[in-house]
Amino acid sequence: MDRRQFVAAMVGMVAAGPARGQAYPARPITFIVPYAAGGPLDATARLIGEGVSRRVGQPVVVENRTGASGMLGANAVAKAQPDGYTLLFTVIDTQVNNVALFKTIAYDPVKDFAPITQAFLAPMILVTGGKFTAHTPQEFAEQVKIGGHPLAYGSWGIGGSAHLAGEALWNRHFKLGMTHIPYRGEAPIVNDLLSSQIPVSFASIANTRQHIETGALKALAISGTKRSSALPDLPTLTELGFADPVFKIGVWLGAFAPGQTPPPIVDRLSQEMRAVVRSPEVSDRMVRLGFEPVASTPEKFASSLETEIATIKAVFRDLGIEQQ
Repeated sequence: MDRRQFVAAMVGMVAAGPARGQAYPARPITFIVPYAAGGPLDATARLIGEGVSRRVGQPVVVENRTGASGMLGANAVAKAQPDGYTLLFTVIDTQVNNVALFKTIAYDPVKDFAPITQAFLAPMILVTGGKFTAHTPQEFAEQVKIGGHPLAYGSWGIGGSAHLAGEALWNRHFKLGMTHIPYRGEAPIVNDLLSSQIPVSFASIANTRQHIETGALKALAISGTKRSSALPDLPTLTELGFADPVFKIGVWLGAFAPGQTPPPIVDRLSQEMRAVVRSPEVSDRMVRLGFEPVASTPEKFASSLETEIATIKAVFRDLGIEQQ
C-alpha cells in the first residue's frame, strides 16, 4: 500500500466513525453554496439537501459562502477534511469558467475535487424588455442598429456563461459594440430588465418565466442542444443559425466532495443524490422551472468536466477575453 492509499484508508476509517463503529454519515452534512441565498442554485441545493437528509437520516445544512466569483466557497470545500461532511453544490462557473478567466485560482477544479453528480442542466434564455418589440435575436440587432448607438447587455458575472454567450452573440456575430454589465446574481438583472435599465440579457427560465407569461419580458431564444420542455415553442440559437459552440453550453448544477474523499463515501453520496434528483417530487418540480434532470455518475461527471474546461478555454481565446 503506497502513501496515498494509506491516507485514503485512514480517512475512510475516520469517516466511518471512531471505535464505536459508526457508519457514514454519523453527523450532519454541510452543502456549501458559493453564491448568495435566494437564487436557483441556493433553492436547488436546499431541495436536494432535504431529500438526502430524509434518505440518510442526518440533517443537511446549506451554507452560503459567497465572494470572488464563487471561488471562496469552492476553495473552502477544496481545503476541507475529505470525510464526506463538507460538500460543494455549485454551477459550471466555479469549476469550468473560472479556470479560463483567472490567471491563478486557489484550487484545482480537477485534482482538488471528487465529482459526485451533475444533478441538473439548465439552458440560458435570451430575454428582452422595455421598448424593444423584437421576436428574434436578428430583429433585436436590427433595432439596435436603427437606434444608432450601442447599448448594454447584462450577465451574472465576468467570465460566466451569460457573459460569454452575450459577447459572442452581440459583439462577435452582430458587431454591435454592446457594453457588458456584470451583476451580482440574476435577481438584479431581471429587475433592471423590467425597469428598462438594460435592454437584454441571458438568464434562467426559473427567474424569468413568470415575467414572460405576463408579457413584461419577451423571450427571443434559448441556449443548449434542444428545446426546453418548459418552453417548447422557443427555438434554440442553433436552430436560428448561430453556430458558435458557446450557444450549445448549458448551465449545470452539481455536487462535489474534497478531492481525497474515499470512493465508498463518494459513491454513497452519488447514489443518494441521484435518487433524489430522479424522484418525481423533485424532477417534476425542477422541469417546470426549466431544469432538465441529469443525475450523472461520478465517472461521467468527471469526464464531461475535462471536455468543458477545454471548450471554455478555447471560447475565451476566440472572444479575446483577457484573464483577470
